[in-house]
Amino acid sequence: MPLFILSCRIRGTIAAGNMIARTGVLACLAGLLCACAARECIELTIDDNILADSILNGTILKIGAKNDTYEESAKFNVLGLWDKFPRVMVPVNGTSEQCRRDSQLFLDSLDRLELWALKMFDATAKPPSGILSGNVNQYGDFDECLGIDGAVRGKYCLASLQVNIGGEKGHDHLDYLIHSGHYLRSNVTDMGHRLPRYSSILWGVCIPSSCSSFDLEDELSYKLSDLDISVRVQNTMCTVKNVKRPYSFGKSLAITFFLAIILLLSLGTMLDDGKEGGTNFEKLLNAFSLKRNLRKVFDLTDSPTRVKGVDAFRGLNAVALLLAHKSMAMAHNPYVNKTSFSEVFGMPWAVIGRSAIVYTDSFLYLSGFLNAHNLLQELERKGTIDMKNRLLARWFRLFPLFLSIMLFCTYILPDVNNGPQWNLVVEEHSRVCQKNMWKSFLFIHNYFGFEEMCLTHTHQIGMDMQLYVATLPLMLLLWKFRTLGLALILGVATASTVLRYLAIHWYDISMFVYYGISVQKLLDAARYSYILPTHRATIYLIGVIMAYFIKSKRSRINLSDSQVRLAWAVCFALGAFTVASPYRQGLEGYQYERFDAALFAAFTPILWGVFMCIAHWCIYNDYAGMGTWFVESWMFKFFNKIAYGVYLTQFPVFFYNVGIQRHAEHYTPLLLFHIPEMAAVFLISIIATVAIEMPFNQVYRIYFGKSQTKLKEK
Repeated sequence: MPLFILSCRIRGTIAAGNMIARTGVLACLAGLLCACAARECIELTIDDNILADSILNGTILKIGAKNDTYEESAKFNVLGLWDKFPRVMVPVNGTSEQCRRDSQLFLDSLDRLELWALKMFDATAKPPSGILSGNVNQYGDFDECLGIDGAVRGKYCLASLQVNIGGEKGHDHLDYLIHSGHYLRSNVTDMGHRLPRYSSILWGVCIPSSCSSFDLEDELSYKLSDLDISVRVQNTMCTVKNVKRPYSFGKSLAITFFLAIILLLSLGTMLDDGKEGGTNFEKLLNAFSLKRNLRKVFDLTDSPTRVKGVDAFRGLNAVALLLAHKSMAMAHNPYVNKTSFSEVFGMPWAVIGRSAIVYTDSFLYLSGFLNAHNLLQELERKGTIDMKNRLLARWFRLFPLFLSIMLFCTYILPDVNNGPQWNLVVEEHSRVCQKNMWKSFLFIHNYFGFEEMCLTHTHQIGMDMQLYVATLPLMLLLWKFRTLGLALILGVATASTVLRYLAIHWYDISMFVYYGISVQKLLDAARYSYILPTHRATIYLIGVIMAYFIKSKRSRINLSDSQVRLAWAVCFALGAFTVASPYRQGLEGYQYERFDAALFAAFTPILWGVFMCIAHWCIYNDYAGMGTWFVESWMFKFFNKIAYGVYLTQFPVFFYNVGIQRHAEHYTPLLLFHIPEMAAVFLISIIATVAIEMPFNQVYRIYFGKSQTKLKEK
């Protein structure tokens, strides 16, 4: 606006000169000279640099016209971010002499337009277009950087930047757009290998290999200090080509383990003549026959111990949980329209994914039901429980495949590929596993929080094993002293409900992933409630009671068609209410309310457990009606056989793809159903089932089992 006023004055001066020209040529020339001199003076005084400095220092904002809006002022401020953001980020003041020399050599070579220096400059991320659409995570060119091997070798580092331009009127909306709506709030110090640093900006930088992550962090912090941007560059987030990892005894054991498995599979498959072995060694080889196991996994005939409804419940909830886990993995990826990601998951229907805890509750219900059902059958036959044999069977059921996935993700997967986030989501997870794997061996890993957990999604296995151990004496007590047993179950379930309510109230956490929740709050919710069996026991015990009820003679009740329809209507209404009731917490702009969060945590498992019981009872007693073909379909029977493999392999597949992602893509909700990725999960699950899970289950039956009854207590 001041520039416009000055221009008007110039034109006024020129007009005055023209009027004087009418009186004489000399006066005209004098007027023109004065006008030109005045214009030249103005151009020299208000040049581009002074204009830019005025914008950056806020002086123009201060003298702007009164009708300028704060939004327009904020736009000028963002222009300053673009102008002051450094283009060259090599650590010229590095801690080592070699780093300083290489950085200066890079600058000199860049002036001479040498190819290797141009590549290093080109491989570093630059401020892009579309930042206000969420296009903030810029990886640069990972492969181009690692391919530099001239006078200086390239090192790729992925820096984490924390930008804060909010706090003033008119700036909050820009802060909202740049951070993609603050769908998840995070900072650069948050754990990033499983929960995303969604609010932080990832910026790829190519530097000389002689420089350290500390050198780069110090350089970026200095250059970005005026922009209120905090920086963190972890040493583990820097990569050079053909990195040599130190020798690991654990890696040798892992390779030996997998080679032994491959040897047994090869011998078992080649020597399988279709006959049952006469000796234990022959039976052992048959157990590892891929031909035999593939026939079993695709054999969909009903098992004598199969319980109606279990396959459908497991399949439907596993798919729902698979998609919920996929959405969390997607939040790690860069998108050119990341704000659309936040907008989609801020819609009311997204409550289906945000209420993912009910799907894990479903597995606790099924585990409680099946464990109690099988133990009651043993009590009917023997009048007692062989606890040693039961625990051994459970160990063979869960541990071999669990161990295989842990060893693979810890020692094998890190060497398979690379990428901008590979060090974060694969390498860092491998280091966590090396340090804490022993906790998983003992099935106590769920007591140490997600930050120190190998395969974080396997917290359910730890809870399941601990609840199973507690179920053994509980079922014996229930069998011999029914009233005392039922009273104990009711008391424990009530205590678990109270614990959930108090945990939410004391720690200000939530079991529902509300809009704008911070990563730290998610970690606190896991540590203080979500992964503790004492807090999740309610719905497990509902499953135990359901199994006891179904085994009793009173479970069969004759219903008319109208009563059946009413039962299903109540069932679906209860299930829909349980999932959808907290939808308001998932909407953009929601402010955390402790009481609402505590009520959701305390009563959701109870409501969902009642829903599961009604649906299960109806299916078990053949009241599914037209839905019988669906709940008893072959796809659920097949999925039931590979469900454990799907559960264990999904996260390694998801984060493998996150780690190798090299550029931003356009977000669309259809990415949630990424067909090649889902196909990979199911294919790897089938292989894991026939190569590890089924053989080791058979090994238990050969050497420890007293019957050929197929155990399905998961």
